[in-house]
Amino acid sequence: MIKTETMEAVIKSVKFSNEYESKFGTLYGFIVKYDDKEAYYSSKSKDQKKFVEGQKAEFTEETRIKGGKEYFIIKPVSSNPQSNFGKNLKREQARYTTMAASYVKDLIIAGKIDLKDWMAATEKIVRFMIKLDKEFES
Repeated sequence: MIKTETMEAVIKSVKFSNEYESKFGTLYGFIVKYDDKEAYYSSKSKDQKKFVEGQKAEFTEETRIKGGKEYFIIKPVSSNPQSNFGKNLKREQARYTTMAASYVKDLIIAGKIDLKDWMAATEKIVRFMIKLDKEFES
């Protein structure tokens, strides 16, 4: 069982432990001492700056058990959590715009709308597709 808690502490020492390969590439292990504890921290950088001796750090502490022994793994608290929501939204908007522009091109070729109206027609179709999405969600 893994127990996780968020905490703050002044870092007493940071010592490089090892370098190893993972599915995320090369990682660097450090032994970090704080309060009366010793924990393991993995970093993508050998010159890590998240845990600095003498400085206060905010981190999550995971308590794990292996072979009957308890040990800690710490990870810095991210002040800028990553989310794909914005990227996905922009990708979806780009898809709608591309589809709408293609539909408008077909309407221009078919003689149903004038070339000068292509932008307004594209915007109208994009708004319509977004409205349909919202109706399907509810």
